[in-house]
Amino acid sequence: MLTESEKRAAVLAVSRFGADRAKVQQAVQAAVQALAQGQAADLLEILVGQKLLTAGQANELRFSLDKTLIDPGLPKVAQSGDGTKANGNNRAPEGNGKVSMDPNAAEEPRTLGEYRLLRPLGEGGMGKVWLAYQEGEARQVAIKILPSTMAGNQASLDRFYREAKNGALLNHPNIVRNIAINTDRATGHYYLVLEYVDGPSAQALLERFGKLPVGDAVHIVLDIARGLEHAHSRNIVHRDIKPANILITPSGVAKLADLVLAKRTDETSHLTAARQSFGTPYYMPYEQAMNAKNADGRCDIYALGATLYHLLTGEVPFPGMNHLEIVDKKKLGVFTPAGSLCAAVPSLLDDILEKMLAREPRERYQTASELIVDLERSNLAAQVPSFVDRDLAMQDPLVRQRLTSICKCPRRRTRIQPRFGISVIRTATDKCARSKARRRIFSNVWKRGKYQYRPKPAGGLKVTSCPWPTCHHFKQP
Repeated sequence: MLTESEKRAAVLAVSRFGADRAKVQQAVQAAVQALAQGQAADLLEILVGQKLLTAGQANELRFSLDKTLIDPGLPKVAQSGDGTKANGNNRAPEGNGKVSMDPNAAEEPRTLGEYRLLRPLGEGGMGKVWLAYQEGEARQVAIKILPSTMAGNQASLDRFYREAKNGALLNHPNIVRNIAINTDRATGHYYLVLEYVDGPSAQALLERFGKLPVGDAVHIVLDIARGLEHAHSRNIVHRDIKPANILITPSGVAKLADLVLAKRTDETSHLTAARQSFGTPYYMPYEQAMNAKNADGRCDIYALGATLYHLLTGEVPFPGMNHLEIVDKKKLGVFTPAGSLCAAVPSLLDDILEKMLAREPRERYQTASELIVDLERSNLAAQVPSFVDRDLAMQDPLVRQRLTSICKCPRRRTRIQPRFGISVIRTATDKCARSKARRRIFSNVWKRGKYQYRPKPAGGLKVTSCPWPTCHHFKQP
């Protein structure tokens, strides 16, 4: 049977370091079976071997358990000359070997306000991000803690609060949600509470697969474009779109994260000096590299295009050894078409990329809505990414809603015929109006002057409806 220390270690592996509960239980069963056969078994070594814990985390748990004397009757583990343990846990098993994984039974880990810190998730320019557990709401969250060295800098503190303020204005399923900002009374730390996304980043997918299938890449970029449409409508520009700032949920929904460099276009800010560059060189456009203060929504569209290119080909469109080399290439604006590096990329998607990555802002998509229309018309996005479990994805209400809103009828272009004074010299969108989102996008495109008008002596607008009885195309806007 496992000792009390080992049972406690299993619980702490889940509650403190966020190890997978089911896999930890399997490791416990493996340790019990090994002991039953008279073999030496150390639970922490098994957890490290199965990559549920790092060696440092295992040593931290071992030190913590020895320090608190959880199992005072257990003899100390002898250390050999090379630092390895001489295992002495050769005892006969008793019971079924199951360990309760209730976090409340574990030793109380570090806390920050009402949040219990579990394990670090990563670290960025504005501090370390932790996985935490909120007792009152019984949920996991992500907490970004501003380092003490930066808390004393007023500009850094202002930028931290601006990130929280901008995030509070955004409420969209494709943007990581800001929950709260607070100061811990005990330590004086400033911290930002964020929605926790239990999934990889797009950068992690690139490191794992090298590049993504066309359907998966377009699916991710289309999701982020929808989030950008929401952000830009509230005058917020992200300014740092890249694969590392795109998180993927277990159901395959892409979410835009990290608003630390985001700014409002309708406010004057002192945080970005004139001719100062902010962003990631591989993805930001030339004009942002020259002066980030003048960045607008078209800069985000460019960065999203560079991200799409990277996802499709496994390479950035403008490689270079340093910032100046990359900027010089972007000044020329010439890059290898994605279709030349990946035969699976169709010419239609190459055309979209060419427009997103245009050197001059006026030659790009002017709004995220225009980009969404072209990506949807391409019909290239996968309904559910290939790297997620489809059955799990279908449990997400957002995924189900999007799948059921897809038009089931044959795609057919709607012709608008002249009557009563005007005629429209273009066909309407070939997407049907089953969802409010498409109505809004169509309306925005119409209002931006994409359609030209000319007088007619008589006539009006007559829209040919789809022959399918349950679905009708856009009528007069």
